[in-house]
Amino acid sequence: MLAPAEIYKGIAFVRIGLLPADQQEKIKSSIKQDRVIKILIGNTLAEDCVQYHDYKRWFAEAFPAQVITPSAIAPSGAKQPMELFP
Repeated sequence: MLAPAEIYKGIAFVRIGLLPADQQEKIKSSIKQDRVIKILIGNTLAEDCVQYHDYKRWFAEAFPAQVITPSAIAPSGAKQPMELFP
């Protein structure tokens, strides 16, 4: 599932270390390192940030949407709905 953005001083981002484990593993091995940025939040330096637009683009490529067709969800042996207009 797509993680929500954190926003600090107008920068929308996600922290890699706070993503679900499967996403952490995939993003670390596939995203270009120049996309990982550091953000100083108060006195804390967050070193594993990715801007949200880059994260969303990466997520769409790493986890492509699956199209569910009626035949994929119909129980075995069930009749398909009738077409109203042939």
